[in-house]
Amino acid sequence: MNTVETGDIFRGAYLLCCGGRIGATRLIRGQVLFEIEGCRITEEDLRYRTGEALVNPLQLRETLNLLRDCVFERLKNEKRKSHHGTYPTRRNRPHQTGSIPGSTG
Repeated sequence: MNTVETGDIFRGAYLLCCGGRIGATRLIRGQVLFEIEGCRITEEDLRYRTGEALVNPLQLRETLNLLRDCVFERLKNEKRKSHHGTYPTRRNRPHQTGSIPGSTG
């Protein structure tokens, strides 16, 4: 089993169209990276990088949409994790007394 890691959704979509599957995703510095696994993935990756890649355009479009959905979902989940518990609730909001800054009342 071979593995190619990429943040390029076109490259990833091509490799998925060639029989690869997503083994894992990682988020590094705000970029989602896909690990694409498969028996002949490194050979197909070479075809992609040398401009010899051929693929069904409808399958490519559907696979691109799938990868975009994965990217947005991963980023949304990461944002939710990083902001979890950072907004003050009524219970833990500091009590303010006195006048409102900037008011003349």
